[in-house]
Amino acid sequence: MEKNLLDYWIVLYKRKISIVIITFISVMTTIALSLLYKPVYEAIAVCYVPDKSPAMSYMSSNSLGELARAKLVPKPVEDEAGPYIGILKSKKIADLIHQEFPLKKVNKLLRSDISFELTDEYLLRIYSKDNDPVLAANVANAYVKYLNSFLQDASMKNLELDIPMIKGEISETNENLIEAGNALKRFEEESNIASIDEEIMHLTSQRFSFQGKLEDTNVLIRGNDGKIKAFETQLKKEGILIAEQEFSLTNSLIDYLQKKLSDLSAQISSALVELKETHPDVKMLKNQYKETSEILTREIQNLVLSQIKPGDTFYEQLRQELADLVIDKNKLQATLKGYSEAIDRINERLKRLPYIKTEWERLNENMERYKKIYEQLKMNLQEAEMQQARRIQFVVVVDEAKPPESPSFPILWLNVMVALLFGLIAGVFYAFFVDYINETGKIRTAKIIKEVISKE
Repeated sequence: MEKNLLDYWIVLYKRKISIVIITFISVMTTIALSLLYKPVYEAIAVCYVPDKSPAMSYMSSNSLGELARAKLVPKPVEDEAGPYIGILKSKKIADLIHQEFPLKKVNKLLRSDISFELTDEYLLRIYSKDNDPVLAANVANAYVKYLNSFLQDASMKNLELDIPMIKGEISETNENLIEAGNALKRFEEESNIASIDEEIMHLTSQRFSFQGKLEDTNVLIRGNDGKIKAFETQLKKEGILIAEQEFSLTNSLIDYLQKKLSDLSAQISSALVELKETHPDVKMLKNQYKETSEILTREIQNLVLSQIKPGDTFYEQLRQELADLVIDKNKLQATLKGYSEAIDRINERLKRLPYIKTEWERLNENMERYKKIYEQLKMNLQEAEMQQARRIQFVVVVDEAKPPESPSFPILWLNVMVALLFGLIAGVFYAFFVDYINETGKIRTAKIIKEVISKE
């Protein structure tokens, strides 16, 4: 016969005392255990790693623009938070927490005391459990701190490797810069230049000046030659001796002095191409030229005096003036030679200037290149050192963990409610089970009785 709802209700009513006892025992046991169990407090810290790290350069041309504040928000991509949760779960951070809080064991941190969650708002939530609420809050905040420290250390790794390398590059570049500067200086000294453009202008101006002087000297020489011929003609008319024998105004000493005077004139003109008139070398050459000229004058005068015929005043005057003209001619020829050699030397130097300019520009560009590299490396080193000193906050704290006022476990009222529900269910189950046993026993008894009666 099947039972209806009333039958079940009657079974529960008959076992009401048992149900109440079982429920009471469950509730009281739960209360006792809740009071005996040490409370566990759960602190929560909320943070996130911004979508864009606060990268900033102090030495770049747009550093002022980078100093402006940027909007730092979490990246709305769930996969982006995976690595950060992995870092938080790492043994390295657990070891750091254990070193700071020795009461927190590494294995418990890795298994039960800490948990992490990525919220629907893409924020990292760190749960820290402990019997001490203050310790739970400190551990949660420490996880945020060590996550930021880990990201900082990771960003510093390249700088720690870059700074020694940059210093080595600076030292090597400085040596190359000094060598390039010395090479340029040696070339300028060997080529006797200070500025190529100024040198070209100076040489061109000197060439025009010497060419003008050369033409003037040629005019003077032609005029001097005409005067000499006129005086020689007049002397031949005035003296029978001159008519019969050529008048001699030279000897080996005069030839030597003329050659020396010509060489000195050429040296002076050549020196003026590269040196100023106030230069000691130019002054020395001019003094030598003056002394040689005076010696030549005296020697020609002596030679003239040795050939003068006494008693003819006009004749002697002509011979003396002729001697002066010859002296002037020698000086003019020496000057002419000096101007010619100076012009040749200027032309030769002007021919070499394109090569000198090209080589000078190459050496100068090489030095400037090393100078730019050196300045850039110094700027890079300064940037690296400033970045090393800068402590970037990679983690933005939304909610700092605070010591919770109430434990997260056990919760007495919740445990009592669960125990009450469990006790009622257990009592009901017990009532139905006992009823089932009794009915089963009655059925067996009835079968046994029937079997006995049927046998009789």
